[in-house]
Amino acid sequence: MRVTPMDGRHGTREEPARGSWLREAWRGLVPIGVATGLVVVIGGGFDVLERRYGAEKSRSAKAASDAERTVPRFAVGVVADGSALVVRDTGTGADTGPPVAPPPGRRFTAVESAPDGTYIAASSGGGTVTFQRLRLDDDGRPEELAPLAARLRAGSSPAPRPVLAVSPDGDRLAYTEGRGHLDVLTLSTGSHKRWPTALTGGIGDLSWSGDTLAFVWTGSSGGKAQLRTIDAGGPAGDLEHSKAVLKIPSGAHTAILRPDGTTIVAALVRGAQLTLQTYASTGEPGQILWKHPIQGQPTVTALDPSDDGALIALAGDLHTRDGDPLPGKDLADVAW
Repeated sequence: MRVTPMDGRHGTREEPARGSWLREAWRGLVPIGVATGLVVVIGGGFDVLERRYGAEKSRSAKAASDAERTVPRFAVGVVADGSALVVRDTGTGADTGPPVAPPPGRRFTAVESAPDGTYIAASSGGGTVTFQRLRLDDDGRPEELAPLAARLRAGSSPAPRPVLAVSPDGDRLAYTEGRGHLDVLTLSTGSHKRWPTALTGGIGDLSWSGDTLAFVWTGSSGGKAQLRTIDAGGPAGDLEHSKAVLKIPSGAHTAILRPDGTTIVAALVRGAQLTLQTYASTGEPGQILWKHPIQGQPTVTALDPSDDGALIALAGDLHTRDGDPLPGKDLADVAW
């Protein structure tokens, strides 16, 4: 792929320590009055969940597998002011247990699911960004909030929209506060790489495909946003020298690179319709995954890959391929 300027002009995994504040957090935190429907990102958001299937014996076997895809049982969200994590049952919309407070003096900023069934949350406070692992029991009740050793220095100005992405092997965390730089931390070794940029613009919608880390760049001078990639397995460098993969289509608010590394999924809002559509790296539109009618013109703000099967989109309300939309405009980030 040709490298173009971002401005558009031409080992063993470390086991986390046991959490010590979860029980105290439950005692001290007044349950937050939030909508009982499943969680959505404030202003709207979008999540894509996909499962890697093994070789299929026949077309009918594939159809049967697709028919069995179900919405994940639980969703974990960051309350808008960062004061708690909440866990919602996706079938009933009810909280599975008390909200979970962040470590003392901190605010949650982002959350993402990990391959082992846990959730990793980022929190800020005292000039640093730290990470915690949330474990749920079989009924989706919060069981443990354990600190991870990974730590970053926070930006000097308020972050526009922090984004966290966990690599497919669960060992690397990609994190950005939305501008200035993109960080990758390796849990097993403690290594830290930073890709800075002097250009002004927004960094968001992180997604992994092996060592390839994709992000959406939106320049401050206008023009179409771009999906771009870096080799997170190689040496760090200036983010300006990342590879441009796709100009985000008109009407699309966000996009991710699928784990196969060749297909992009974008969420588009046009008129009163939300559309999930694939794109080739050449920019050619591909399969329309599905469409949903929406109310108003919500901004789609996040695109998140997982391996749990059903396709779920967030745009003001939570949309699935089947069923009525579920409310939930109270959260800043969500993962399942």
